[in-house]
Amino acid sequence: MVKAWRGLGLACLLAGLSACSLFNSEEDVVQMAPVPEFSNQFTVAQQWQARVGKGVDDYFSTLSPVVAYDTIFAAARFGEVEALSLDGKRLWKQDLSEVESNNRFSGNTSNARISGGLVAAYQRIYLGTENADVFALSAETGEIVWQAKVAGEVLAAPAVEDSIVVVITSNGHLVALDAHSGEQRWDIKIDQPTLSLRSKAPAIISNGAVVLGRSDGKVGLYLLNNGQLVFESKLAQPKGSTEIDRIVDVDSKPVLIGPQLYAVAYNGNLVSVNLRNGEEAWRRSYSAYQDLASAGLSLFVTDVSDNVYSIDRTNGVERWTQSLLSYRIVTGPAVDGNYVIVGDSEGYLYWLNRDTGEFVSKILIDKSGLYVAPVVSAEKIIVQARNGKLYALDRS
Repeated sequence: MVKAWRGLGLACLLAGLSACSLFNSEEDVVQMAPVPEFSNQFTVAQQWQARVGKGVDDYFSTLSPVVAYDTIFAAARFGEVEALSLDGKRLWKQDLSEVESNNRFSGNTSNARISGGLVAAYQRIYLGTENADVFALSAETGEIVWQAKVAGEVLAAPAVEDSIVVVITSNGHLVALDAHSGEQRWDIKIDQPTLSLRSKAPAIISNGAVVLGRSDGKVGLYLLNNGQLVFESKLAQPKGSTEIDRIVDVDSKPVLIGPQLYAVAYNGNLVSVNLRNGEEAWRRSYSAYQDLASAGLSLFVTDVSDNVYSIDRTNGVERWTQSLLSYRIVTGPAVDGNYVIVGDSEGYLYWLNRDTGEFVSKILIDKSGLYVAPVVSAEKIIVQARNGKLYALDRS
């Protein structure tokens, strides 16, 4: 069935529209492509399903499950965080909306507004909230190890390494916290444009440095020990007659392979930069805000029109384009062996041949819709739907 949608729910991706529903009643401006028809080359079996709260509902979110310590961890926007065994049995549940110290929550009902995470490290689960909180939970029990207040909403997953937790806030504060105590190490302010997308790129920590995609169309490299800026690379230049036209956020998580960084900007470019010397290897014109994926010598990109691309990361040459999912509000890509997986807003999950981009299988997972890339582990594929249902899949 063909439906008309507003392209990407752009109005609700703008930074000024906090807690805005992704779907709205404004006049539709683009036409969603129909579900592609093809014969499945393999079947996908559902091993089990579980439910984690009410999920993210219709709100824009990048909240994603994580598989670590032979456990699946997942969360819901309104406060529930759960741990499940690999066979789907609940191990523990924590409800952050019921934390007594958080009387600052707004609204008619308690709502933790979990938005940044989840990240597993040091036998803990780290996450951030729109209420400007960062939490560390015990991965074994779900108990709160520490809670820290930061300068603004945490919309992206924290980065954790070298006993440091780094978060970027919606108002431009890059903050480093002690991973074991939550004590603040440093806080630097990054200038923000007048208007930006309501999302942030997760930071990357590597070799004593923090790599951050910024709302001004640049990627910055900062020292981990004090937040000092080392260098920055411009991926996009604001242009156009309106503030919306001039949005150039770098909101997808960059890919770092050795010293080479690959990052893409909204209304900008996909760029390859060497972090050792700051030299640019190549740049190509793409506009995206979903996280990138990589495998072998390929980068995989979902652009703002929901086309999926394979790019040769050595030279930026486009290997293939899959355009039959246009405006289906497609998730970021994930790599599953010889396949690339993406989901869409109607709840379909698609497998594409990694070498050709051709469709090889699809399955309807959940009609509430898929909003974040599936998590591919050695044991299974984990998919979280908007309504909070968690699915474990096995490809055969």
